[in-house]
Amino acid sequence: MRNRTVVVPLIALFLLAFVALGCSVGQLLARQTAATGTPTRTPRPTWTPAGGGLRVATPTLDRTRFPNVALPTAPPPTPQQLIPGSGQPIFVPQPPGGGSGVQTVVVIIVTATPIPSATAVALPSTPAPPPSATPTPGPPTATPTITPTPLPPVVVNVLTDDVNVRQGPSTAYPIVAQLDAGTEVTVVGRNRAGDWWKICCVNGADVWIFAELVSTAGPLWTVPEVLNIPPPPSAAPPPGPTATPTPTPTYAWPFRVEGIPEQYVLGQDFFRVDAIIYNGATPLWGYKLRVRKLSTGQEWLSNGSVSHWQWVVIGWPNDGKPVNPTLDCPSPRTGLLCLKSNVKWDSNGVGVPMGDDVWEVVATDGAGTPLSAAVRLHTSAANAKWYYIVFTSRK
Repeated sequence: MRNRTVVVPLIALFLLAFVALGCSVGQLLARQTAATGTPTRTPRPTWTPAGGGLRVATPTLDRTRFPNVALPTAPPPTPQQLIPGSGQPIFVPQPPGGGSGVQTVVVIIVTATPIPSATAVALPSTPAPPPSATPTPGPPTATPTITPTPLPPVVVNVLTDDVNVRQGPSTAYPIVAQLDAGTEVTVVGRNRAGDWWKICCVNGADVWIFAELVSTAGPLWTVPEVLNIPPPPSAAPPPGPTATPTPTPTYAWPFRVEGIPEQYVLGQDFFRVDAIIYNGATPLWGYKLRVRKLSTGQEWLSNGSVSHWQWVVIGWPNDGKPVNPTLDCPSPRTGLLCLKSNVKWDSNGVGVPMGDDVWEVVATDGAGTPLSAAVRLHTSAANAKWYYIVFTSRK
């Protein structure tokens, strides 16, 4: 059906072209016999396409070509409308009464376009009034700077007494001080692990405290991490076992001093010493005393000790009887005080005064070789005394 619709208009166009060619030849012959004046060409009728199909214009007589042909008096037929896709024939109207006149049929094939919808026409708006004079602006107003509210500091509160604070975040650092419970200190830093707080200030310096020994208050997220913490000082090697000092060998003297030296009133300015050199029971014979005065460096040896006791009376009874030490001292006599000795020496025999000085007395053998440690005695001329020493041999 679609091919048929296309072929019919093509045939019509071919016929119209043939008719037009014949008309053109006829008009050329007619112009040769026509009057000299050339009438004005009548304008061709215009047409308005109808929506939904193709329209064929109403044929008219061209007076410029056929001036002697009478125009029809009947109203022109209604234009034929060619509907695309239909098989209807094309109707070409003829003038009334026939005739040999040639008519021009113009077929215009157009593509129907939808009638555009009515578009609202915008009316011109009232013209805006001319702009008023703009005042000259003054200097710009300074935008106020918003000062943020500062956060409170972070503080720690010591929980127990005697809490150590150290030079660094570890027990390997030296202790700086100790804080009591309730002490509050400001936090200025933390270590990476977060288990030690750096606080300020203790004795004017920043120190570290273990986090488990304190409570905290404040915005902890603001506490910065302390970087470049110096390493703890090198730990001293543990002390080795203490060596037991070897005792200095002490010469074991054959004799030792028994008790302490005794002092008795002398009443004369010379040095006197009485001594016992014995084995703890009986007197020993042939031993001597070596006496030295330190201020002058003088030394003397006494006579040798005897093998029996010699008695010295130091207290007398009030019975009025004469005292014989050899006879009275061995027996207990009421009120009689006696001292026994077996060797003695005094400076009166060498003419040396006692004076305010220091004297040393040593027990020796018969050749003067020391057999005991020196006994040192301090003497005074204003309070002269004589001395009693006991040397006992070691067992």
